[in-house]
Amino acid sequence: MEDIRQIFLTKTIPDFLRWEVNMPYIKFLFDFDTLKSFDDYLDKKSDDYSKGLNSIRYLTQIYQESMTNKEQIYIRVHDSDRFFKLLEELIDCYSKKNGHALLYHYNFIRSIWLRMGVSDIDDVEGFLERQINFIKNAIVLNDYKEIDKFASNEVLACHISENEDWFETNKNIVFSIRRTPDSYLEPDIDYEFPAIHFAVSNLDGKKTCFIYGMQSLHKSDADEIKSDIQFVRKSLRNKNVSADFSIGMSLFLDYLYDHGITDIEIPTLQVFNYVYHECLSDTIFNSYSSYTDDDIKEIEDMIKLGVLTDKVTDYLHTYGMVSRFVGKQDSISYNKSERFINIFVELMEKNPNIELVCEPFVQGENMKIRINGKSNILDVYKTKKRTL
Repeated sequence: MEDIRQIFLTKTIPDFLRWEVNMPYIKFLFDFDTLKSFDDYLDKKSDDYSKGLNSIRYLTQIYQESMTNKEQIYIRVHDSDRFFKLLEELIDCYSKKNGHALLYHYNFIRSIWLRMGVSDIDDVEGFLERQINFIKNAIVLNDYKEIDKFASNEVLACHISENEDWFETNKNIVFSIRRTPDSYLEPDIDYEFPAIHFAVSNLDGKKTCFIYGMQSLHKSDADEIKSDIQFVRKSLRNKNVSADFSIGMSLFLDYLYDHGITDIEIPTLQVFNYVYHECLSDTIFNSYSSYTDDDIKEIEDMIKLGVLTDKVTDYLHTYGMVSRFVGKQDSISYNKSERFINIFVELMEKNPNIELVCEPFVQGENMKIRINGKSNILDVYKTKKRTL
Protein backbone atom coordinates (compact mmCIF):
# COMPACT_ATOMS: atom_id res chain seq x y z
CA MET A 1 0.00 0.00 0.00
CA GLU A 2 1.13 3.56 -0.66
CA ASP A 3 2.28 5.62 2.29
CA ILE A 4 -0.86 6.50 4.25
CA ARG A 5 0.08 10.19 4.42
CA GLN A 6 0.44 10.27 0.66
CA ILE A 7 -3.00 8.71 0.22
CA PHE A 8 -4.48 11.17 2.71
CA LEU A 9 -2.98 14.17 0.89
CA THR A 10 -3.50 13.09 -2.74
CA LYS A 11 -6.81 11.20 -2.45
CA THR A 12 -8.76 11.88 0.75
CA ILE A 13 -8.47 15.65 1.11
CA PRO A 14 -9.01 16.31 -2.64
CA ASP A 15 -12.19 14.19 -2.45
CA PHE A 16 -13.53 16.46 0.32
CA LEU A 17 -13.05 19.43 -2.03
CA ARG A 18 -14.94 17.85 -4.94
CA TRP A 19 -18.71 18.16 -5.03
CA GLU A 20 -19.05 14.95 -7.08
CA VAL A 21 -18.51 12.64 -4.09
CA ASN A 22 -21.17 14.29 -1.88
CA MET A 23 -18.79 14.74 1.05
CA PRO A 24 -19.04 17.68 3.47
CA TYR A 25 -15.95 19.81 4.05
CA ILE A 26 -14.50 17.87 6.95
CA LYS A 27 -11.79 20.01 8.55
CA PHE A 28 -8.76 18.21 9.99
CA LEU A 29 -6.67 20.37 12.29
CA PHE A 30 -2.95 19.47 12.41
CA ASP A 31 -0.21 21.30 14.30
CA PHE A 32 2.15 23.52 12.32
CA ASP A 33 5.17 21.16 12.51
CA THR A 34 3.09 18.36 10.98
CA LEU A 35 1.92 20.65 8.19
CA LYS A 36 5.55 21.53 7.37
CA SER A 37 6.50 17.84 7.25
CA PHE A 38 3.79 16.79 4.78
CA ASP A 39 5.77 17.79 1.69
CA ASP A 40 8.36 15.11 2.55
CA TYR A 41 5.75 12.40 1.91
CA LEU A 42 4.80 13.57 -1.59
CA ASP A 43 6.30 12.09 -4.74
CA LYS A 44 7.43 15.09 -6.78
CA LYS A 45 7.45 12.98 -9.96
CA SER A 46 3.88 11.81 -9.50
CA ASP A 47 0.92 13.24 -11.40
CA ASP A 48 -0.76 13.67 -8.00
CA TYR A 49 1.94 15.99 -6.66
CA SER A 50 -0.07 19.15 -7.36
CA LYS A 51 -3.08 17.61 -5.58
CA GLY A 52 -0.91 16.99 -2.53
CA LEU A 53 0.33 20.58 -2.54
CA ASN A 54 -3.25 21.87 -2.75
CA SER A 55 -4.17 19.66 0.21
CA ILE A 56 -1.30 21.06 2.28
CA ARG A 57 -2.41 24.60 1.43
CA TYR A 58 -5.99 23.74 2.38
CA LEU A 59 -4.95 22.17 5.69
CA THR A 60 -2.75 25.20 6.40
CA GLN A 61 -5.74 27.50 5.80
CA ILE A 62 -7.73 25.43 8.31
CA TYR A 63 -4.89 25.82 10.85
CA GLN A 64 -4.86 29.61 10.34
CA GLU A 65 -8.65 29.85 10.42
CA SER A 66 -8.78 27.94 13.72
CA MET A 67 -6.79 30.71 15.42
CA THR A 68 -9.73 33.10 15.18
CA ASN A 69 -12.81 31.04 14.28
CA LYS A 70 -13.79 28.92 17.26
CA GLU A 71 -17.30 28.14 15.96
CA GLN A 72 -16.28 25.68 13.26
CA ILE A 73 -16.16 21.92 13.84
CA TYR A 74 -12.55 20.77 13.61
CA ILE A 75 -11.23 17.24 13.92
CA ARG A 76 -8.15 18.05 15.99
CA VAL A 77 -5.33 15.55 15.44
CA HIS A 78 -3.48 15.47 18.77
CA ASP A 79 -0.69 13.11 17.71
CA SER A 80 -0.18 12.90 13.95
CA ASP A 81 2.18 9.90 14.09
CA ARG A 82 -0.38 7.92 16.10
CA PHE A 83 -3.22 9.19 13.90
CA PHE A 84 -1.63 7.92 10.67
CA LYS A 85 -0.43 4.69 12.27
CA LEU A 86 -3.98 3.93 13.41
CA LEU A 87 -5.43 4.92 10.04
CA GLU A 88 -2.98 2.57 8.31
CA GLU A 89 -3.85 -0.24 10.73
CA LEU A 90 -7.55 0.35 10.12
CA ILE A 91 -7.11 0.05 6.35
CA ASP A 92 -4.98 -3.06 6.83
CA CYS A 93 -7.70 -4.70 8.97
CA TYR A 94 -10.36 -3.65 6.49
CA SER A 95 -8.39 -5.09 3.56
CA LYS A 96 -7.63 -8.42 5.26
CA LYS A 97 -11.23 -8.83 6.37
CA ASN A 98 -12.86 -7.94 3.07
CA GLY A 99 -10.12 -8.47 0.46
CA HIS A 100 -10.91 -5.11 -1.12
CA ALA A 101 -8.90 -3.54 -3.92
CA LEU A 102 -7.04 -0.24 -3.57
CA LEU A 103 -9.97 1.81 -4.88
CA TYR A 104 -12.07 0.61 -1.96
CA HIS A 105 -9.30 1.68 0.44
CA TYR A 106 -9.61 5.22 -0.92
CA ASN A 107 -13.40 5.19 -0.55
CA PHE A 108 -13.15 3.82 2.99
CA ILE A 109 -10.64 6.45 4.13
CA ARG A 110 -12.89 9.14 2.70
CA SER A 111 -16.13 7.83 4.20
CA ILE A 112 -15.12 6.60 7.66
CA TRP A 113 -15.47 10.08 9.22
CA LEU A 114 -19.23 10.07 8.57
CA ARG A 115 -19.48 7.66 11.51
CA MET A 116 -18.10 10.14 14.05
CA GLY A 117 -20.18 11.11 17.06
CA VAL A 118 -19.79 14.29 19.12
CA SER A 119 -17.21 12.81 21.51
CA ASP A 120 -15.26 11.32 18.56
CA ILE A 121 -14.53 14.83 17.27
CA ASP A 122 -12.48 15.51 20.40
CA ASP A 123 -10.74 12.12 20.32
CA VAL A 124 -10.14 11.12 16.72
CA GLU A 125 -7.40 8.65 17.69
CA GLY A 126 -9.82 6.89 20.07
CA PHE A 127 -12.40 6.83 17.26
CA LEU A 128 -9.94 5.06 14.93
CA GLU A 129 -9.02 2.55 17.65
CA ARG A 130 -12.70 1.70 18.11
CA GLN A 131 -13.21 1.24 14.35
CA ILE A 132 -10.25 -1.19 14.31
CA ASN A 133 -11.77 -3.03 17.25
CA PHE A 134 -15.11 -3.25 15.40
CA ILE A 135 -13.51 -5.01 12.44
CA LYS A 136 -11.42 -7.35 14.56
CA ASN A 137 -14.44 -8.37 16.65
CA ALA A 138 -16.74 -8.89 13.68
CA ILE A 139 -15.92 -12.63 13.71
CA VAL A 140 -17.78 -13.11 17.00
CA LEU A 141 -21.04 -13.88 15.15
CA ASN A 142 -21.73 -16.36 12.34
CA ASP A 143 -22.58 -14.98 8.89
CA TYR A 144 -25.67 -17.21 8.68
CA LYS A 145 -27.49 -19.15 11.33
CA GLU A 146 -30.83 -20.89 11.77
CA ILE A 147 -31.90 -19.90 15.27
CA ASP A 148 -35.15 -21.71 15.87
CA LYS A 149 -37.66 -24.00 14.20
CA PHE A 150 -41.32 -23.01 14.32
CA ALA A 151 -42.78 -25.91 12.38
CA SER A 152 -41.55 -28.76 10.20
CA ASN A 153 -41.11 -26.41 7.25
CA GLU A 154 -40.43 -23.04 8.91
CA VAL A 155 -37.36 -21.58 10.63
CA LEU A 156 -36.20 -18.32 12.14
CA ALA A 157 -32.85 -17.41 10.61
CA CYS A 158 -30.43 -14.51 10.54
CA HIS A 159 -27.88 -13.36 8.00
CA ILE A 160 -24.98 -10.93 8.54
CA SER A 161 -23.78 -8.90 5.55
CA GLU A 162 -21.20 -6.23 4.75
CA ASN A 163 -22.35 -2.62 4.50
CA GLU A 164 -21.16 -0.12 1.95
CA ASP A 165 -18.40 2.17 3.24
CA TRP A 166 -20.64 5.19 3.82
CA PHE A 167 -22.92 3.35 6.25
CA GLU A 168 -22.66 3.97 9.99
CA THR A 169 -20.75 0.74 10.52
CA ASN A 170 -19.42 -2.25 8.60
CA LYS A 171 -22.06 -4.90 9.32
CA ASN A 172 -25.81 -5.41 9.21
CA ILE A 173 -27.89 -8.34 10.41
CA VAL A 174 -31.29 -9.35 9.03
CA PHE A 175 -33.71 -11.71 10.78
CA SER A 176 -36.21 -13.62 8.69
CA ILE A 177 -38.87 -16.29 8.87
CA ARG A 178 -38.14 -18.78 6.10
CA ARG A 179 -40.71 -21.25 4.91
CA THR A 180 -40.06 -24.23 2.66
CA PRO A 181 -43.16 -25.14 0.60
CA ASP A 182 -44.67 -28.61 0.58
CA SER A 183 -44.21 -28.83 -3.17
CA TYR A 184 -40.93 -28.19 -4.97
CA LEU A 185 -42.98 -26.39 -7.63
CA GLU A 186 -43.66 -23.55 -5.19
CA PRO A 187 -41.03 -20.92 -4.31
CA ASP A 188 -39.50 -20.61 -0.85
CA ILE A 189 -41.03 -17.81 1.25
CA ASP A 190 -38.81 -15.43 3.17
CA TYR A 191 -40.29 -12.73 5.40
CA GLU A 192 -37.55 -10.28 6.39
CA PHE A 193 -37.48 -7.85 9.28
CA PRO A 194 -35.52 -4.59 8.91
CA ALA A 195 -31.73 -4.76 8.84
CA ILE A 196 -29.85 -3.68 11.96
CA HIS A 197 -26.51 -1.88 11.57
CA PHE A 198 -24.18 -2.89 14.36
CA ALA A 199 -20.60 -3.43 15.54
CA VAL A 200 -19.02 -5.27 18.46
CA SER A 201 -16.13 -3.89 20.50
CA ASN A 202 -14.23 -4.62 23.71
CA LEU A 203 -14.76 -1.92 26.32
CA ASP A 204 -12.95 -2.35 29.62
CA GLY A 205 -12.52 -6.05 28.90
CA LYS A 206 -16.20 -6.59 28.14
CA LYS A 207 -17.85 -7.08 24.76
CA THR A 208 -20.21 -4.24 23.93
CA CYS A 209 -22.52 -4.06 20.93
CA PHE A 210 -22.97 -0.67 19.28
CA ILE A 211 -26.28 -0.42 17.40
CA TYR A 212 -26.33 2.44 14.90
CA GLY A 213 -29.66 2.12 13.14
CA MET A 214 -32.32 0.05 11.37
CA GLN A 215 -33.36 0.08 7.76
CA SER A 216 -35.75 -1.88 5.55
CA LEU A 217 -33.30 -3.05 2.90
CA HIS A 218 -35.71 -5.40 1.12
CA LYS A 219 -39.46 -5.33 0.71
CA SER A 220 -41.10 -8.44 2.14
CA ASP A 221 -44.20 -9.51 0.20
CA ALA A 222 -44.78 -12.75 2.10
CA ASP A 223 -48.36 -11.87 3.03
CA GLU A 224 -49.07 -15.34 4.42
CA ILE A 225 -46.32 -15.08 7.06
CA LYS A 226 -47.15 -11.44 7.70
CA SER A 227 -50.73 -12.44 8.43
CA ASP A 228 -49.57 -15.25 10.74
CA ILE A 229 -47.53 -12.90 12.92
CA GLN A 230 -50.12 -10.11 12.88
CA PHE A 231 -51.09 -10.78 16.51
CA VAL A 232 -47.45 -10.18 17.53
CA ARG A 233 -47.34 -6.97 15.50
CA LYS A 234 -50.58 -5.75 17.09
CA SER A 235 -49.13 -6.22 20.58
CA LEU A 236 -46.40 -3.72 19.63
CA ARG A 237 -48.62 -1.17 17.96
CA ASN A 238 -47.16 2.30 18.44
CA LYS A 239 -47.65 5.26 16.11
CA ASN A 240 -43.99 6.24 16.56
CA VAL A 241 -42.49 2.79 15.98
CA SER A 242 -43.02 0.19 13.26
CA ALA A 243 -43.91 -3.22 14.74
CA ASP A 244 -41.48 -4.95 12.39
CA PHE A 245 -38.69 -2.70 13.68
CA SER A 246 -39.56 -3.64 17.27
CA ILE A 247 -39.73 -7.36 16.48
CA GLY A 248 -36.44 -7.27 14.57
CA MET A 249 -34.68 -5.42 17.39
CA SER A 250 -36.11 -7.80 20.03
CA LEU A 251 -34.80 -10.75 18.04
CA PHE A 252 -31.38 -9.13 17.84
CA LEU A 253 -31.21 -8.38 21.59
CA ASP A 254 -32.15 -12.01 22.30
CA TYR A 255 -29.47 -13.13 19.84
CA LEU A 256 -26.83 -11.00 21.57
CA TYR A 257 -27.88 -12.36 24.96
CA ASP A 258 -27.40 -15.92 23.67
CA HIS A 259 -23.86 -14.92 22.65
CA GLY A 260 -23.06 -13.47 26.07
CA ILE A 261 -23.21 -9.84 24.92
CA THR A 262 -25.39 -7.90 27.37
CA ASP A 263 -23.99 -4.35 27.22
CA ILE A 264 -25.51 -2.28 24.43
CA GLU A 265 -24.65 1.26 23.33
CA ILE A 266 -26.81 3.26 20.92
CA PRO A 267 -25.02 6.27 19.38
CA THR A 268 -27.51 9.10 18.94
CA LEU A 269 -25.75 11.41 16.50
CA GLN A 270 -23.27 11.21 13.64
CA VAL A 271 -21.96 14.78 13.33
CA PHE A 272 -21.37 14.95 9.58
CA ASN A 273 -24.24 12.70 8.48
CA TYR A 274 -26.85 15.45 8.01
CA VAL A 275 -24.60 17.56 5.78
CA TYR A 276 -23.65 14.44 3.82
CA HIS A 277 -27.31 13.76 3.04
CA GLU A 278 -27.79 17.41 2.07
CA CYS A 279 -24.94 17.07 -0.44
CA LEU A 280 -26.29 13.72 -1.64
CA SER A 281 -29.77 15.20 -2.09
CA ASP A 282 -28.42 18.06 -4.23
CA THR A 283 -26.32 15.71 -6.37
CA ILE A 284 -29.19 13.32 -7.06
CA PHE A 285 -31.59 16.18 -7.80
CA ASN A 286 -29.12 17.71 -10.29
CA SER A 287 -28.57 14.31 -11.91
CA TYR A 288 -32.31 13.67 -12.28
CA SER A 289 -32.93 17.22 -13.55
CA SER A 290 -30.45 16.62 -16.37
CA TYR A 291 -32.97 14.29 -18.07
CA THR A 292 -35.05 16.20 -20.63
CA ASP A 293 -38.71 15.43 -21.36
CA ASP A 294 -37.58 13.78 -24.60
CA ASP A 295 -35.08 11.64 -22.68
CA ILE A 296 -37.76 10.46 -20.27
CA LYS A 297 -40.23 9.69 -23.07
CA GLU A 298 -37.57 7.70 -24.95
CA ILE A 299 -36.70 5.72 -21.78
CA GLU A 300 -40.36 5.05 -20.94
CA ASP A 301 -40.94 3.76 -24.48
CA MET A 302 -37.95 1.41 -24.14
CA ILE A 303 -39.28 0.16 -20.80
CA LYS A 304 -42.66 -0.60 -22.39
CA LEU A 305 -40.90 -2.59 -25.10
CA GLY A 306 -38.85 -4.47 -22.51
CA VAL A 307 -35.59 -2.98 -23.78
CA LEU A 308 -32.96 -2.71 -21.05
CA THR A 309 -29.99 -0.47 -21.87
CA ASP A 310 -27.45 1.38 -19.71
CA LYS A 311 -29.49 4.55 -20.23
CA VAL A 312 -32.64 2.86 -18.91
CA THR A 313 -30.80 1.29 -15.97
CA ASP A 314 -29.14 4.59 -15.00
CA TYR A 315 -32.45 6.44 -15.17
CA LEU A 316 -34.31 3.87 -13.05
CA HIS A 317 -31.50 3.92 -10.47
CA THR A 318 -31.54 7.74 -10.33
CA TYR A 319 -35.35 7.82 -10.13
CA GLY A 320 -35.25 5.38 -7.22
CA MET A 321 -32.60 7.49 -5.45
CA VAL A 322 -34.81 10.59 -5.79
CA SER A 323 -37.59 9.07 -3.71
CA ARG A 324 -35.11 7.83 -1.09
CA PHE A 325 -32.84 10.85 -0.65
CA VAL A 326 -33.93 14.10 -2.30
CA GLY A 327 -35.15 16.49 0.39
CA LYS A 328 -35.13 13.65 2.94
CA GLN A 329 -32.22 14.77 5.15
CA ASP A 330 -34.56 15.83 7.98
CA SER A 331 -36.52 12.57 7.98
CA ILE A 332 -33.29 10.54 7.72
CA SER A 333 -31.87 12.44 10.69
CA TYR A 334 -35.09 11.85 12.67
CA ASN A 335 -35.04 8.13 11.83
CA LYS A 336 -31.44 7.89 13.05
CA SER A 337 -32.09 9.69 16.32
CA GLU A 338 -35.51 10.26 17.97
CA ARG A 339 -37.39 7.56 16.06
CA PHE A 340 -34.61 5.06 16.66
CA ILE A 341 -34.51 5.83 20.39
CA ASN A 342 -38.30 5.32 20.51
CA ILE A 343 -37.81 1.67 19.52
CA PHE A 344 -35.77 1.02 22.65
CA VAL A 345 -38.15 3.07 24.83
CA GLU A 346 -41.05 0.88 23.70
CA LEU A 347 -39.07 -2.33 24.17
CA MET A 348 -38.13 -1.31 27.71
CA GLU A 349 -41.82 -0.71 28.47
CA LYS A 350 -42.69 -4.19 27.18
CA ASN A 351 -39.68 -6.10 28.49
CA PRO A 352 -38.47 -5.72 32.12
CA ASN A 353 -35.26 -7.55 31.18
CA ILE A 354 -33.98 -4.42 29.39
CA GLU A 355 -32.31 -2.03 31.83
CA LEU A 356 -31.60 1.63 31.01
CA VAL A 357 -28.03 2.38 32.10
CA CYS A 358 -27.51 5.81 30.53
CA GLU A 359 -30.30 8.08 29.30
CA PRO A 360 -29.32 9.87 26.08
CA PHE A 361 -29.05 13.67 26.04
CA VAL A 362 -29.41 13.65 29.84
CA GLN A 363 -26.73 11.41 31.36
CA GLY A 364 -24.51 11.12 28.32
CA GLU A 365 -24.19 11.44 24.56
CA ASN A 366 -25.25 7.85 23.82
CA MET A 367 -28.04 5.65 25.10
CA LYS A 368 -26.77 2.63 27.05
CA ILE A 369 -28.81 -0.41 28.02
CA ARG A 370 -28.13 -3.77 29.60
CA ILE A 371 -29.94 -7.00 28.73
CA ASN A 372 -30.73 -9.10 31.81
CA GLY A 373 -32.81 -11.73 30.03
CA LYS A 374 -34.59 -12.57 26.79
CA SER A 375 -37.90 -11.36 25.42
CA ASN A 376 -38.59 -14.52 23.38
CA ILE A 377 -40.94 -12.33 21.41
CA LEU A 378 -42.03 -15.06 18.99
CA ASP A 379 -42.63 -17.76 21.61
CA VAL A 380 -46.42 -17.64 21.29
CA TYR A 381 -46.12 -17.77 17.51
CA LYS A 382 -43.77 -20.76 17.81
CA THR A 383 -46.17 -22.56 20.14
CA LYS A 384 -49.08 -21.98 17.78
CA LYS A 385 -47.12 -23.27 14.78
CA ARG A 386 -46.03 -26.41 16.59
CA THR A 387 -49.51 -27.28 17.84
CA LEU A 388 -51.33 -26.83 14.55
